[in-house]
Amino acid sequence: MKAIILSISSDIGLELSKNFTIKNFEVFGTYNKSIPNTDIPNKNLLKIDIKDFNSENFKNWLENIGEWDVFISCIGNLNPVGKLSNINSSEWVDSVAQNSTFQIGALLNALKYRNLKGSPSVIFFAGGGTNSATEFYSAYTIGKICLIKSVELLDYEIEDTKFTILGPGWVRTKIHNQTLKAKSNAGMNYKKTLDMLTKPNKFNPIKKVIDDVFKIIELPKELVSGRNFSSVHDDLSLKKLKELYSIDKDFYRLRRNLNNN
Repeated sequence: MKAIILSISSDIGLELSKNFTIKNFEVFGTYNKSIPNTDIPNKNLLKIDIKDFNSENFKNWLENIGEWDVFISCIGNLNPVGKLSNINSSEWVDSVAQNSTFQIGALLNALKYRNLKGSPSVIFFAGGGTNSATEFYSAYTIGKICLIKSVELLDYEIEDTKFTILGPGWVRTKIHNQTLKAKSNAGMNYKKTLDMLTKPNKFNPIKKVIDDVFKIIELPKELVSGRNFSSVHDDLSLKKLKELYSIDKDFYRLRRNLNNN
């Protein structure tokens, strides 16, 4: 079986690649800057900026991979950090796209190669701000909410593939360096991040995130596809998800409260 990981150079991407390899997947991945420190053969890796999802380079890479079973995007960009009224508008628009539409564009180019003899899975990663106004990370938040709705639309239109998004919570990864670099532009988030980094037990373990990814891959489509899960708060057992499904078939989807009242 084959797994494609966008941003395999990210901390979660690297950990996923190790676990897929252990499970005898052939792993393929993209990276943007430095080649990742991984045992994945160089021929399976592609250096690319996600905005070039429509390039011949990316399309040829997908064609050479052929049929895949799992497609995961670990791409996330907190920048530009700051108040909407103070940040560069072009940088903001580009970041929204990096966190959403560029990733979806990459998936759309890959979909024709999914292995329909199996049960192909697509997984994105969510971020904070779904249930509140996350200050100073507007591009990141809006992009991730776009992904949440996108998995539902993809699930509705494509019946043979699972589309899921997972919120990893606070995981100790290098993405927090963007907040530390932003300093006062991040508001109280700067101090909160500094405090969190001194308390590693407060983070959601990366192993928990990886375990949840593999649970989603194994679970039935009707229980996970089109849904937004939290690695920190949600019970991903078959029993619990069946219970939620029996109560409300739209559980963990982006909805407005009190619509029916």
